[in-house]
Amino acid sequence: MKRSILTSGCTAAVLLLLALPVFGQRIIMVDSQTNDEVPPLVEVQEGDTLWGLCDHYLADARMWPTVWALNPHITNPHWIYPGDIIRMRRVEVAQEDADNPLPFNYTIGADGARQVSINEGFLVEKGMKPQGQLSYSPLTQHYLALDDLVYLEMEDLDAVRVGQKFSIYTLEHDVVHPETEEIVGTKIRIKGVVEIENVDKHMARAKIVAAFGEIERGMPVAELVDHYVVVNPKQNLIDLKGTLVDALNPNRELAEFDTVFLDLGAKDGVQVGNRLFIMRRGDGRYDYELDVNRKMPWEQIGEALVVLTRDRTATALITRSAIEIRRGDRVIMQRHY
Repeated sequence: MKRSILTSGCTAAVLLLLALPVFGQRIIMVDSQTNDEVPPLVEVQEGDTLWGLCDHYLADARMWPTVWALNPHITNPHWIYPGDIIRMRRVEVAQEDADNPLPFNYTIGADGARQVSINEGFLVEKGMKPQGQLSYSPLTQHYLALDDLVYLEMEDLDAVRVGQKFSIYTLEHDVVHPETEEIVGTKIRIKGVVEIENVDKHMARAKIVAAFGEIERGMPVAELVDHYVVVNPKQNLIDLKGTLVDALNPNRELAEFDTVFLDLGAKDGVQVGNRLFIMRRGDGRYDYELDVNRKMPWEQIGEALVVLTRDRTATALITRSAIEIRRGDRVIMQRHY
């Protein structure tokens, strides 16, 4: 069986064949300098269980509750799936590369706070299949708005019911990671909500019951997204670092209450309600070469609250900003905050 282990900080790797009495040989990618250590991250293969992984890597199957606690994205310890990334141990950040200078400027009283977010957009990693299209309207204007009557052409008209609601959305563009230049996902912008009033053999008659922007004929519709989300802050269970890759607002400078997108998601251990510190290093006025910026310390410039998670991305609301927030800023999730 071939197993992938994710290691950080080193590029040299060798193949180590471990002979197992029951399962035969297991091919494992390990770091040549740390092959005696437990790998920080392991990719689940067909037939794996937390019990088996702990027995194999930790030599103690009874350690599975500890490993489960390190992976909050696993909701049921009895069910893990091929492709899941399992954190086997905590990774300590080297002092010379520490991205989280202490003390952080914590938000006072945030544990009792609640944030209401209007979810107008998010990132999808593998595209979004429409369930239909807002095709027509008896009205003459180009842009449609709240309470306007529209006609929908649906992929499965027989499954549509009176009173059912759908989200109207647009595909904005592919989001490119500011550091790796890889495509993180596609930005989806929610434009409004329609409610079905009548269904005939050709199309569905509906009314726009919520509008977050200009609505036009030809826009796709999909299963209703929770647009008004009340989020209670939740204690962070693990340490993570990532990047603010994009924002709903097209402006270069972002501030409090702007919606932003992160390159961390549920499979990384991020949960709705987690709070992350927004960090930046470099000169505030002049742009210098990267090697110059790397010599400067990281500074905390804001905080964000996660309001929606997907597999590898998250939508967050900026709840505090000391200066303007930008795409490419670092985000840090600190355990126990």
